[in-house]
Amino acid sequence: MQYDLLHYDPQQDPIQALPSTNVDALGALPARPGVYVFFGHNELPLYVGKSVNIRSRVRSHVQQPVSRRHAQMVAQTRRIAWLRTSGDLGAQLLEADLIKRWMPLYNRQLRKRVRMVSWNWPDGDDRPTLTDGQWIVTARTQFFGLFRNRRDAQMTLRDIATDESLCLRVLGLEAGSGRCFGYQIGRCRGACCGAESLEAHAQRAREAMERLRIENWPWPGRVAFRESNQHGEIGLHIVDHWHYLGSVERLDDLHALPDTRGFDIDTYRILNRFISTPSPAIEPIPIDGEIDLI
Repeated sequence: MQYDLLHYDPQQDPIQALPSTNVDALGALPARPGVYVFFGHNELPLYVGKSVNIRSRVRSHVQQPVSRRHAQMVAQTRRIAWLRTSGDLGAQLLEADLIKRWMPLYNRQLRKRVRMVSWNWPDGDDRPTLTDGQWIVTARTQFFGLFRNRRDAQMTLRDIATDESLCLRVLGLEAGSGRCFGYQIGRCRGACCGAESLEAHAQRAREAMERLRIENWPWPGRVAFRESNQHGEIGLHIVDHWHYLGSVERLDDLHALPDTRGFDIDTYRILNRFISTPSPAIEPIPIDGEIDLI
C-alpha cells in the first residue's frame, strides 16, 4: 500500500475519485480509514482530511457544513479523491504530510513546515541555549519546548523563572553581573550572587522545564510502524527521527520512499500519542541499527 498520493500529479487521475459531491454518489466511498481530498477548479486542492470512516466523514462535510466557509468549500468542489490506509495512524501521518506539501486552501492548520527553535540544555551547563529545532534530529542532548520564534521561547522561559524564583541573569535572559533585580525584590534565590549554588539552580530549572521536554528518538534510525486492522490489511509507516517518509506494504518497497530527514513537529505529536498509549494493532519495527528484521 504505497501511498501514491504522495507523488500525485494533479493532471492525472488519483487512485480513486468521485466526479462531484452528489449525495447519491457518496455511497461509493469506503467506510474504512484513510485520507480524502476535495479538489476544485483546475485541480486545485481545497481540503485534505482524514477519518477512520471516509464515507461517514465526507458525508458530514457535504450534508452538514458547519460554517459559511465550509459550505463555500463544498460548493467549489469538483471531485473528491481518497486513499485508504491500514488504520488511524497511517491516516493521520498521511494527512499531515499532504497538507504541508499542497497547502490546501481550506486547511487552516498544518499548512506550512515552520522552522522552530528549542531550548537545548546539555548536561553540565548552567543554562539552556536557544537552538534550531532541526538539531533535535541528530543531537543526543536534551531539548525543551518547540517555539515558532525566539521571542516565544524567551517568554516561556521567563514565565517559568517567575513561577519558580529562578534567576533571569543566570538563565541568560537578563544582562549584567552580580545581584540581579529579581534578587533585590525577593523573586530570585540568589544564584547570581552565590546565595544559591549554580548546581542547585540548574536542578530546579531543569525540573521546572521537565513538562516541556522533547522525547529523543528511541531508535538508532528508521522504524516501520506496522499497523494492521480487522480486515487483514497491513501498512508499514516509515519514520526516521520524527520525520515521516511514507508508507509501504512491504519493506522491499523502501527504495521508493524519499531519503529525507528533519524533525517534524506534527509527526512528533502524532506518534507520541500512539507510543504513549500502545495498541496491539501497531508494532514498531526497527529497520536500521543492530536489530535485524525477521
